Amino acid sequence: MTRLMYVQFKYLVSHVLQRFLWLTGIYVATIIILKVRFHAYNSILEATTNGPSFEMIKAGHPYLPIFWLLLLMLPLFIIGDSFNQVHQKLLSQIRSQRFTKMQVGLINLSFLILLVLGYMGIIQLTTTLVDLSSLGFTGFLKRNLLEQYLVFNFILFLSLLAILVVQQLCGWINRIFLLLVPILFVVYTAFSINKLNPLNLTMATRRTAMPQASIVELIICSLLLCVAYVLIYGKFEMK
Repeated sequence: MTRLMYVQFKYLVSHVLQRFLWLTGIYVATIIILKVRFHAYNSILEATTNGPSFEMIKAGHPYLPIFWLLLLMLPLFIIGDSFNQVHQKLLSQIRSQRFTKMQVGLINLSFLILLVLGYMGIIQLTTTLVDLSSLGFTGFLKRNLLEQYLVFNFILFLSLLAILVVQQLCGWINRIFLLLVPILFVVYTAFSINKLNPLNLTMATRRTAMPQASIVELIICSLLLCVAYVLIYGKFEMK
């Protein structure tokens, strides 16, 4: 399995590396440019994760928060149809080595986890450094930004992983759904007042209005999606 993991990771990295660097780099550069337009005492984390509150939507003033939208959607474009393309090249090797479909599913899930961690690491490191440079270490601590970053990163990790797994599951039904379904769901979240939707936790203006059990629901939802992906992997992909 170690050999398969190495080969598959090598192919996957070659497929997504360019998109990862370009899309993440453009987002990071935009964050830095955006900070110049904001007052020094405004946190860039809050600025990029703000969106329409439930009250604004009820009052008929919804809008699409571009930075929040991009933060959740860019990994979808980074991974795309990479798994299918790689497995077409490695299918004969996978079968000849008698690897189980569950093993391949675990490798895919591991790659998604590493992709999310790398994506988050670059973006959150940038936002942290930008906030530290503008607010100073004392101001950073006084505004409880350390706690906000820790909570948000935990929520963002689970949310992005869930979105990417949903993307792959939808891709098994039809390749058109790879991007269509998860993007529509993210956009729906921005205009919805449904508090059962755990993606609301990724929006700063809604997090405090969400029920306390929402994080637990997000954890359970993410775990169930990951388990389902591994257990049924290969039924549609590897034929």
